[in-house]
Amino acid sequence: MTSSSSALFARLPLKSERAIVPLNDSALAIESTLPAFYCVHSASGVAGTDFLDLAKRLDPNVRFYGIQAPPRQLSDIEFGKSVESIADYYCEALFKFQPTGRLLIGGYCVGAVIALAMAQNLRTRGREVGPLMLIDGVPENTGVALRRWSARYAIDLVRNARGWMSHADLMRNRTLRSLLWSISNNASAIGKGALGLKRGQKFGGGYGIEGIMDISRYPPAHKSFINRLFNALFAYSPKPYGGEVVVYEATVKPLLSLPQIGRIWQKFAAQAQLVEIVGTHISMMHEPYVDALAHDMRRRLADRSEH
Repeated sequence: MTSSSSALFARLPLKSERAIVPLNDSALAIESTLPAFYCVHSASGVAGTDFLDLAKRLDPNVRFYGIQAPPRQLSDIEFGKSVESIADYYCEALFKFQPTGRLLIGGYCVGAVIALAMAQNLRTRGREVGPLMLIDGVPENTGVALRRWSARYAIDLVRNARGWMSHADLMRNRTLRSLLWSISNNASAIGKGALGLKRGQKFGGGYGIEGIMDISRYPPAHKSFINRLFNALFAYSPKPYGGEVVVYEATVKPLLSLPQIGRIWQKFAAQAQLVEIVGTHISMMHEPYVDALAHDMRRRLADRSEH
């Protein structure tokens, strides 16, 4: 598609309730036998921003659809207040969009957690789901994560620092503003960690995404939605998932906080397969690292469509 990623969301009217949007040319085809893949938005709630490069590389083999927060819902203080409720909203949209057949769904970042809740919801209703394809995101309250002050966690932090040095190119395109923001964010993370707080947890209680993601460019209603959803992640207690899962994990993690994505999924979901992608949480979705992600996804989605 030729439109900019930001325009994909901006083109929708402010009162639109559309949750599923086509993100590549194959998804625009009226009739097609190609596999359809539905990927849930990150914390921003916007599908096109994160997925445009991946969608282009899956075209023309996969119909790629983004699942995004409908503009009309952003001002509703109940929308995004719990993972279960937003997952149910998106499941209803999927039922209308694809009434029959296997559903191939996934998510990026926060979207991975929503996709998990959706898969459990859909399977309960008798829909066939899978594989669940999750990109660098994991639920919080699983009880299987390493403690921050454990020896194993410290060793993994050191290994990750070496990874940053081996992939110095990941830092070259950072602007001065983003570097200063990152330094401030890391300093805050150290202070919170010393007090026993989680990344993103506020000193006075609750959680705020401002220390992890810069949301200054979003309007007030959108900011409110992002923070509601972020708080919902920490309140969500998922049940173990028995279905097929493919987890894509960035090889280079934040310097001072390990998300433990692969470890958690492999202990939380018995059938989880881990695929490591060179890059950071952000860069793995863009050139040149997104090629490896797209190659693996394209193969798995094509294989699944034949069954």
